[in-house]
Amino acid sequence: MSWFPPAYTHLALLIGAGLIFHAILWARNGRFLWRNRRIILRVVAVAELWMLVTDPIGGYWGAWVFNPDKVLGLWLFTFMPVEDLLGIAVVSSAAACATLVFAYSPRRWL
Repeated sequence: MSWFPPAYTHLALLIGAGLIFHAILWARNGRFLWRNRRIILRVVAVAELWMLVTDPIGGYWGAWVFNPDKVLGLWLFTFMPVEDLLGIAVVSSAAACATLVFAYSPRRWL
């Protein structure tokens, strides 16, 4: 048996993975990433907007179904759990940071 209800376990894993990836990237490249924070925020904003437009369509078509026992129970558009917004923010932010570090930073390595 888990220490957390299933919804909190998935959320804890998402937040934990996000913290680990961001900590690795920001520990060595913090100044560079801070100078490019607007790019990171734009990427997150576009990803959130894309999610808000496309996720309800996919949910309505039945392309995916969320188990109500594994989400917090806060729904947007009756098809999209609110954790999806946090998930896409974590993933898009980590992807933007990694792309900036590995492709555009002066070091181009961790």
